[in-house]
Amino acid sequence: MHSFEINWGVVAVSDDHAHVRQTYALWPAPVNDDQCFAEAGFSHFQSDDEGWSESHWDAQAEILQQRVLTVLAELGHAVVLSEPLVEDRSLFRFWKPGEPLPVAEQLRWPILNDSLPEVVIRFGSAVELCAGSGHELYWISRLPDCPVSFETLLAQLAVGWPVKQVQLEWSKLGFTRLGGSVAQGRHGKHVTGSILEGRGC
Repeated sequence: MHSFEINWGVVAVSDDHAHVRQTYALWPAPVNDDQCFAEAGFSHFQSDDEGWSESHWDAQAEILQQRVLTVLAELGHAVVLSEPLVEDRSLFRFWKPGEPLPVAEQLRWPILNDSLPEVVIRFGSAVELCAGSGHELYWISRLPDCPVSFETLLAQLAVGWPVKQVQLEWSKLGFTRLGGSVAQGRHGKHVTGSILEGRGC
């Protein structure tokens, strides 16, 4: 087993009046001993990998997260469709509402903490990216206007890492919930230091 590899799988293909939407899952492995992944049928966990190093894995995962945004941004301007996370200014600027966090932070915090809503980001008219639930897992949907194949995106995202295709029971990882997350609220959720406290299903 490799200490860091890219796993991916085909999640769904929908066809609504000839508008084809293809959704894929992409995540780094091994993952921590996560109940959701285990129930989904995944078996490559960090506790079973003798070559695993937390510092190395975290550094590689951060590179992947940055690469996801960079590669997808080449297809169009990033727009956050879900409830935005906002800067908490209540302690020193109580008269002015917090500003939405940068796109990179909108993606980062829901991955770190499962108490935050999933983030949904659209890149032009080509791709939608969903993530959250405390999982280092990216749901990537190719929209009808996407000019490149998922295989092309995967090749760019996984440069330098081994790649493995895996099929799981995606509903165990929250795929069915993501469609409803776009419409959650308008005012945003404040971000403080406390959101680092939880990860999980």
